Amino acid sequence: MVQAAVYHADGLWGEATFDLTVRDLPADLSHVVVSGVEDAIDAALQGRFTEEDITWLQAEPGFSKVPSTFFSSMRNFRFTGSIAAMPEGSIAFPGEPVLRVTGPLHQVGLLETRLLQWIGHGSGVATRAARLVEAAQGLPVVDFGSRRTANAAAAGAAVRAAWIGGCAATTNAHGARLHGLRPWGVMSDALITAYGDGRLAYEAYASLFPDHCHVNLPPGDVADAISRLAGLPVEVVRLDSRDLNGESRALRAALDAHGLEGTRILGSGSLDAEAIRELRAADAPIDIFGVGEALILGHPGTRPRMSYRICELTRGVDPTPVSGAWAAPWPGIKQVFRFPDHDTIILDVESHGARSAGGRPLLSAFVDQGVRIRDRDDLQVIRDRSTSQRAELPTEAMGTGSAAPWEVRTSRMLQNMKGTPVP
Repeated sequence: MVQAAVYHADGLWGEATFDLTVRDLPADLSHVVVSGVEDAIDAALQGRFTEEDITWLQAEPGFSKVPSTFFSSMRNFRFTGSIAAMPEGSIAFPGEPVLRVTGPLHQVGLLETRLLQWIGHGSGVATRAARLVEAAQGLPVVDFGSRRTANAAAAGAAVRAAWIGGCAATTNAHGARLHGLRPWGVMSDALITAYGDGRLAYEAYASLFPDHCHVNLPPGDVADAISRLAGLPVEVVRLDSRDLNGESRALRAALDAHGLEGTRILGSGSLDAEAIRELRAADAPIDIFGVGEALILGHPGTRPRMSYRICELTRGVDPTPVSGAWAAPWPGIKQVFRFPDHDTIILDVESHGARSAGGRPLLSAFVDQGVRIRDRDDLQVIRDRSTSQRAELPTEAMGTGSAAPWEVRTSRMLQNMKGTPVP
């Protein structure tokens, strides 16, 4: 808001273009699964300032020197520019713009935080989900992450992103309803405590959910706990442990001994992609993985970073490409093309040649003059896009810490333009 006030007061009302770019990735991550674009675009198009917002700003001492004309302009604020983006589910690599925004400078500047929130959060969750699903090697991964999010809106966005990345279900019922997904419920420790007896709790649960009887085991002897399940239609038993390999074997043996051969084991407890990969390599008898923290938050230092930087600006009559330490990685209005063995970032005016050479453009127009021109994709279409793009890229490019990462090139024209100063 402070920057928008400066632009307005100083007459910087010309158009600007900003790139939201995959800035860099941690060593154990080679790519990003794009998510959050649709919500980011909705946020841009729906952004408004109420009279209460403006009154509060005017009363702030820090805004005492801001001309009244700025506050008047905020009363009629609406985004009037254009947005191009990689459709959700796309695979993006470091240095590539995921989204491009063009419009009056004060408008596109105001969008920075909201766009980074939606796309950074969504893409992070979708990317981690894809890694977890890959590690599970065909076994389902369930989103247990809602308790790790800041609020209901963030949880709903995470549910959607996790499913785009390949998760099979979610424990967030509201998110499942919102996005048309499968809800997954498990008995909590509180239910067992409320009944005071595991058998009574299981019977009460099974009477209402005979086809979805997913239960927790009380602490203590596994065989004794399993004996209380005999005769009940238990579909899934959740095992929350830091020694899932050893304890899942004991649990499987106890289940089989009590005639519960068809009951599946859901493993949870501080799981991440590496832990799941190790359990699969050890052939641990786990049928489903429930993941929370590693899905939603990841580990510090292992999260993708994105930037929102200016790449073209009109300060006079004509737009001028911008480069420099504080600008986007590459100047000018750009497109990204995918070829069979590499991606190339080019200037948009070079697109015809890239198409003729067999490339496929990755950025699509979503908004023109403040109006959405592309409908939302069905969530299944987005998930299929992610699956198909991952399948068409070499396995080594999708791996972790790959010695042969996917190559991202830049055109000669773009390289020649870099270094052009702001006029």
